Parts: sequence; C-alpha cells; structure tokens
Amino acid sequence: MGKVVKAKEISVKMKNEPGAGAAIFAALAGAKVNLISACGWGQGEEAVMMLVCADYAKAKQALKIAKFKSTSADVLLVDLNNKAGAMAAVTEKLAAKNINVNYAYATTSGKNAMAVFRIAGPAKAIKALS
Repeated sequence: MGKVVKAKEISVKMKNEPGAGAAIFAALAGAKVNLISACGWGQGEEAVMMLVCADYAKAKQALKIAKFKSTSADVLLVDLNNKAGAMAAVTEKLAAKNINVNYAYATTSGKNAMAVFRIAGPAKAIKALS
C-alpha cells in the first residue's frame, strides 16, 4: 500500500438524463479543474456524481456558476498496487481497528490503482493504514 491522503469529495445530484454528466464535466473543464476521481450512477429519475478534484475550491465555484447544487465530504485517497487482494488488505486493516467504510470505489491503470474511501473519522483511518 502506498500513500494515504485526506481529500474533499464533491457530490452532485442531477436528473438522470442524457448529457447531465457531460454538463458537470464541461463546467469543470471550462474552469480548468483537473479530475482525480469520478464515480456516478443513476437510480430512477435521479443521478449522483461524486468527484475528487485537484482544486476543490475552484471545482465548487465552477459547479456553482453552472447552477449545480453540491455537497462535500471528507474521503481518503489510497494508492495501491494493482494486484489481487489490495482492497482486501486495506479493508482488513480498517476492520481490525473497528473502522467502518461507508463506501469505496477504485480504478486501476497498469500496475497502479487508487481507491477512494468514505469513512467516519478519517484521521483514525489514516493512522490505521500508515
């Protein structure tokens, strides 16, 4: 396991319709905000997009200007090796310290992976994973 850092995740609720996600990404691109991570899904008539951006304040402002309502939460970004058992190792360490994971999502690229964890009490989780 590699670096573990605290970050701000932005959640945007929108209509579940073609182009809704594109409008969010366009607003961020127009403000020259780099995405670190994005996760989205639709359920019925609503959809949610969760974003971790390189410049949180700039991203929030860009979304506000584009008339998107958003909320924020603390998350952990965990660098991992792209290998079997990497997520198990992280979640087992957290479970051993009685730390609950509210949700997680991850992606890989070559030999590397990155996971986003929403955890109550991120400081305790950082200590458990260090």
